Amino acid sequence: MNSLNNTLFATLKVFLYLLILLGIVGLLIVFVVIPRWIRTEEVLVPNITGKTYYEAIRILDGAGLQPAKDIQEASSDAPKGEIVAQNPQANFRIKYYQSVQITVSIGAELTPVPSVIGKSQDAAFEVLTSAGFRPNRVAYVHSENYVQETVIAQTPPEGGGQRRGSPVNLLVSRGPTPQSIQLPNFQNQSANDVVSTLEGVGLKIETQYSSHPTIPQGSIITHKPPAEAMIQTGDLVLLEISGAQGRTENIGKPLPHKHLVSEKGTRSRHVRIVIIDDYGERTEIDQPYAPGTVIDLEQTGVRVFGKTRVIIYENGEKLPEVIYN
Repeated sequence: MNSLNNTLFATLKVFLYLLILLGIVGLLIVFVVIPRWIRTEEVLVPNITGKTYYEAIRILDGAGLQPAKDIQEASSDAPKGEIVAQNPQANFRIKYYQSVQITVSIGAELTPVPSVIGKSQDAAFEVLTSAGFRPNRVAYVHSENYVQETVIAQTPPEGGGQRRGSPVNLLVSRGPTPQSIQLPNFQNQSANDVVSTLEGVGLKIETQYSSHPTIPQGSIITHKPPAEAMIQTGDLVLLEISGAQGRTENIGKPLPHKHLVSEKGTRSRHVRIVIIDDYGERTEIDQPYAPGTVIDLEQTGVRVFGKTRVIIYENGEKLPEVIYN
């Protein structure tokens, strides 16, 4: 009986020692091991903004983190493939098994540049602005192939891809290179012939009338600039004509005709305007024009005599005639 009791007591004693040992181990786990284990679960998020995608992956891996499976994409001024945002932010503490959401730049949104070659400068500005671009520097040069105020070239060129708001520079025609002309002496010559000659070489004409005792009506009394003066195409010549104030029949009448150049396409269209009146047939206009240009024959100084037929050709195609009585 005593032997059994001794055995039970020894077993109980061992059991108590085991309980105490387990208690000590448990306390160590609770107060030492677990806190340390919990602390090692949190890591500092590195800054990957501005890095390339592959650099960011390497940096996250070195920190014990990984990128989220869903990679966000965004249009940005940053180069394509560069990290533009991250979540959580840099220096934020997270569990090592959590993922970091990253946003990758796909580059700026690009838009094709429209062609404005052959358009008037104002029309080119409107087209570029409507397409989201910014008309920038404008340079001017004389051109034999493009009429005045027409766009000859652009930078960047048509097509390709540019960011909205990008500047577009234009090269605009000043028209043909002015030609130097030495005026002859027109005194006593027929105003009809003089006006036709001067307008034919690209000069602008203004007239005034005065009575003169010896110079016949309808003839030139004097002119400014005077004879032998050097002028250029586009300059103004003032003619003083013999006759009663306000008489115009001797030099014809202005032709009140306007023609709208076809707006089809973007390239210049060659326009030829033929006039047939009492003085016969002549070509008044024969040059390229930008689409949508209004040709005002009265403003350009075209004068006609009697019943007049206006025949217009665009790129060789004849348009319906217009008749003025």
